[in-house]
Amino acid sequence: MGAPALRTYIRKTRASALLRLYQVKIRLQQWRQQHGLKLATIVLLAVAASAVAVLPPLQRLAGSYFSASENLATLRSLLSATGAALIGAATIAFSLVVFAMQINVERMPHGLFKQLSSDSRLLCAFLGSFLIALLIAGTSLIPTDRWAIQAIFAAVWGVAAIALLFVYAYRRALQIINPIEQLSIMSRAVNDDLRKWSRLADLAAITMEQAPLPGVAIVGSRFNESKAIFLMKNAAWDATARQAIHYAISYARRFAEQGDYEVADNAFRKIIEINAAYCQAKQGAFIAADSFIEMPGAFDSFINATLEHLRQTMQAALTTGDERLAQSTLRTLAALYAAYLQIRYPGLKPAKHHAMLASGYLASAVEAVAPHDFPDVMMEGIRQMGYGARTALDHTDPMEIITLVQKIGLLSAVGVAKTSHQPVTLVAFEQLSLVTYDLLSKGQDEIDYTVREVRTTVITAAKLFLFTTDTPLGSTHRRTLAPYFSASQATSFLSRLNVLANQLLAMPEDSEHATRVIDNLEAWADQIYEPIKELLLLAVDKRSHFTSDAIDWIIQVSSLLNAVSEAAACSDHTAEELRTHASWLVRTLSWLPADRESVSFVEAFSLTQSLFNASVEARQRSCPDYLQDCQYLLLAWAKKGGSHEDGWGILEKSIKGLIVLAIEEGSAEAVDVMKQRLSELLAGNDAPQEQARIRAAAGLNRTARQLGQRRGGRSIDRALARQDHELVRGVLADIASMLAP
Repeated sequence: MGAPALRTYIRKTRASALLRLYQVKIRLQQWRQQHGLKLATIVLLAVAASAVAVLPPLQRLAGSYFSASENLATLRSLLSATGAALIGAATIAFSLVVFAMQINVERMPHGLFKQLSSDSRLLCAFLGSFLIALLIAGTSLIPTDRWAIQAIFAAVWGVAAIALLFVYAYRRALQIINPIEQLSIMSRAVNDDLRKWSRLADLAAITMEQAPLPGVAIVGSRFNESKAIFLMKNAAWDATARQAIHYAISYARRFAEQGDYEVADNAFRKIIEINAAYCQAKQGAFIAADSFIEMPGAFDSFINATLEHLRQTMQAALTTGDERLAQSTLRTLAALYAAYLQIRYPGLKPAKHHAMLASGYLASAVEAVAPHDFPDVMMEGIRQMGYGARTALDHTDPMEIITLVQKIGLLSAVGVAKTSHQPVTLVAFEQLSLVTYDLLSKGQDEIDYTVREVRTTVITAAKLFLFTTDTPLGSTHRRTLAPYFSASQATSFLSRLNVLANQLLAMPEDSEHATRVIDNLEAWADQIYEPIKELLLLAVDKRSHFTSDAIDWIIQVSSLLNAVSEAAACSDHTAEELRTHASWLVRTLSWLPADRESVSFVEAFSLTQSLFNASVEARQRSCPDYLQDCQYLLLAWAKKGGSHEDGWGILEKSIKGLIVLAIEEGSAEAVDVMKQRLSELLAGNDAPQEQARIRAAAGLNRTARQLGQRRGGRSIDRALARQDHELVRGVLADIASMLAP
């Protein structure tokens, strides 16, 4: 083994040994945290048992020493003094703990201070140390020297116990003073109180008569009427939870002002935990609101109070310019929205009333940020809105996310008004792409209306953003709209859709999930060509480099729809609809303007190559209608490009592509049909200009001479070189003569 190899081996061995050492250390720390108390108890019991076992030998060895009255009197004095000193020490220690609590009273609400100052563990530690000190002092009353060793033994263990209790009281006092621990103690107390009331309500439901609520007709079997009646009669059952929410909000705002956001974030987490515990305790007694009838009991004062507290906190954060507090508030509102989605209501498909209320508060809070110069806060709010919409798809009707999605689309317009807020628009399109994907892949109900509204929101927001100024290098339009329209980003909607399509193609015929997703995809693609056409034409009109992504998106989505139509789980009717949508979508490219500037601008993004590649893929997938559409588009684009002398060689490239497609059909008739169509093109109105025809003919003749001599180049040239050279030369010569007789 050479020196370099030896050094490499030593370095790897050392790194591996250090990694294993750290792994062992971490496991030991985890084990100590989980079983440290048990281990300490076992050790103490073992030491105590050992001490008890050695008492008889000690009695025999040292018992005679205390037979002298002077020695026994000295021992009694020592024990008495020790006990008295420990009583004083316990009193002083308790006084210091109380003082430490008192100086921190201004850091906590009065009610919470009252609760924490009567901490049972701390009081027990003090009482325990005081009683043990009394017992040590009491050992000085031993009657004879026979009890001397036992008294010493008891005193030693008593001193050790008092020392441990002092340490425990000290650490407990530090915990109580710690605001995070204060919040944890409060949260545990509230959870215990809510569980108590839930158990009482369940017991009452067993004993109470099942009397219906006055004026309320409940459909379904999940409504616990007796529990609802019990909680209504005991209206103060949630008083502890209400008070805790008030305390947590107070902590969050106070410590945020001091810059201690760790405590503020912990306070918000406790608000979420308390609300989740409240929903769990009241589960079965919630009543859904009705749009037409006022439902008694639908109003929940606890939830409304929580949301109102957070609204006020958001206002305070914006007023003081505290962005971190505002972001934490938005995250809390989103988490509460997810928690309220877990509420089960009686009836057939009831609306998630309280969750929708929370989503309204969330959307309003994000809207309130718009007038302020806080783009980071807006981006976080939009992320939370998108997260909420995606979470709702697992718990409620898809239609209930429409409002949130439309709000996201509306907020994306901030990047149009303020250039500095364009990252907000980028985040908005990220969330819109994620929501659209989840709607297609998760939606279990009819999503036709929902998916159309989401699609309309996306296109409207994109069209609005195209009115901003684009940049030639690193196009702002392409970068901002990329999460939905880019074909190159691995996390874009189109990339995710391609992965989904591959998964659908791999699923068996009897897969219900695959069938449902394919139906959702068909609903999304229905009538999609109209808004996409408007977006494409606007991009060309604005000379936006987003035109490139729009063209690629149209072609790739069309190809994807054709691919999904071949899935085993796709029904014949759905397959036909998908192919129809693909054809209509790709035909939007026929609406491209024919003026010189527009044609040159679009061809800069290789439209001719893209149409040819789409035609080749259509032939591979055996989609004759789609192939015919692509050939028609290629021929129409040749006409538009040939009408202008723009230097892009559109007419020449299009004709070579059509030649390849005709030859690959494998019949002379296909070549003749292609020639006939070209002849009609040259003889019709708006035929290519003479200079363009001469230039294209020269290019075709040059291609015929160099056929097979050049490697690489465009995909059209490579495909042409793979055909029969003699046949290709003949066809090229014929068409060249047609162009320039």
